Amino acid sequence: MANYNEQVVRLWDEWEDQTGDEANDPDDFIDWAIANNRLYTPLEDVRKIHRRRLSEALRQVHRVNEEGTTYRAKQCVTIAEEGRQRTLVFDVDKNGTPQLRRKAVRQRRDAIVNDVYRAMSDVDHMNFAYPHDEIQFEMNFTEDYEERKALERMQRKKNVS
Repeated sequence: MANYNEQVVRLWDEWEDQTGDEANDPDDFIDWAIANNRLYTPLEDVRKIHRRRLSEALRQVHRVNEEGTTYRAKQCVTIAEEGRQRTLVFDVDKNGTPQLRRKAVRQRRDAIVNDVYRAMSDVDHMNFAYPHDEIQFEMNFTEDYEERKALERMQRKKNVS
């Protein structure tokens, strides 16, 4: 039996074939699936709902240091403990060990590397499938980082004025 994600993907493919559109809006898909009794919300543990909402709220906690750098105040690490995976959250200004801080940075970098790998793989496939498109993916993010940092500082100064 297919899991929920596999069922949703099959249903999406069916709907995509029906629309015949080049690209589709997930909200339109949900409307279609609900109207046609094809999509059901699986029962969820209340703890899972609260955990997801808590994680989202904690990710939104940002602070600005004396140098003007905005950073995420609540950091998390995933650890394996007693045969199960756990996520630990710490406030970078109040607690957390050097090991936790290093691990948080390493895990964040690994996630970014995975995203870049997926993006490059997608670009490689598009260039293979459509060789005349010549799609490029710039791997050096230094300039992007500096631009966003400058924009953030300008916006902060604007909000203070």
